[in-house]
Formats: sequence, structure tokens, C-alpha cells
Amino acid sequence: MIKVLRITGCLLLISLPYFAGCDKQERGPVEVTAAKGKNEVRAVIGKEGGVLQFSEGGAKLEVPSGLLMEEVSISLKRVKPTFDLSGKDFVGWAYRISPKLDFAPGAAKLHVPVDKPLPGVPADIELLMYYYDRLESLGPEGPTFVHAWQVHKTSKLAGFSQNQKHLVFDIHQTISDRTTKSPFGLYQAAFNMQ
Repeated sequence: MIKVLRITGCLLLISLPYFAGCDKQERGPVEVTAAKGKNEVRAVIGKEGGVLQFSEGGAKLEVPSGLLMEEVSISLKRVKPTFDLSGKDFVGWAYRISPKLDFAPGAAKLHVPVDKPLPGVPADIELLMYYYDRLESLGPEGPTFVHAWQVHKTSKLAGFSQNQKHLVFDIHQTISDRTTKSPFGLYQAAFNMQ
């Protein structure tokens, strides 16, 4: 509501948002579901937290309330795995979470659909979250770089969802999104085949 007052020949405009019922409201958590058949979902998520998910029981990224200090445009993308993890078997698709973020002291939760029977309990089959990145090693001629899948040390298996259809991973840090070419920057849940 804007009120106009005339004071000694001058006009004074006064805004009265409180009386007009325009005070700022908390918006609450964001929840966005990708359209059926789409392989990417994105949203602006802030302090209130939110969920990005794929339809029909697909993967889900949960950002708890209070984890982010400001609004961030976050995307979750899924990629069908066609790459070699040498002696490991995939669980679900591979996922890219952008941009690079550090979640401290808490963690985002990545729910990965269980798309095959597991040949044992997660600890016994070494079910872990992997990512593809550059490894540095020192040789006689100095440092060399090799690209390989490795265990993502800041991702931990938290267990199964209540309905037992998803594995839940605590993600404390997303991977560098310096390139979008797969498999760089992807998360992939996998276990030993032996």
C-alpha cells in the first residue's frame, strides 16, 4: 500500500508494506522433479534446502535445510554407464552434481536406485561411490598423470532408504565440474564382482 501525504506543497510517498500484508515470507524447501524421459533436473536451492529428483522412483538429491548459506543453482544429471570400472559392477546410472560445492559440516544425500540384486551386504561386496579423475604418481622421470576411477573419499554409504529401493550416500563434496565430458566429474556406485 502506498500512501500519499501533502506537506506544505510537497508530495511525500510512504510505503506501508507491513499494513498491506507484504512482509517477506520464508519460501520453504524446493522440490523439483524432472519431466519423464529427461536426464537432467535443476533448481535454485538456498538455506531452506530442497530436493532434485527423477520421476518414477529414480535418483534423488536431497539438500537438507541449513546446509547452504546462500542460494545456489544446482543440477543433477544422470548418464547411462558404458565405461570400464575394472572388476566392478555398476549400481544404477552415473550422476553429475554441479557446481563444485563443499558441504560442511553436514552432507547432501544422493539416493541411487538399486537396479539389480546385490550379491551380498554392502560392506562385504565393497559397495562404494567412485569418481573418474586424474591421479598423480611419482616415477623416476618425475610426476605422471593417469586418469582412472577411484573411491570418492568424501562420500559415504549411509544405508538403504526406508522402502529398500535406494542406496543412500552422504555426499560431503561434489566433484570438480571443469569438464562435462563423461566420465569426468561423474559419481558411480559400484561393487566388486568377485
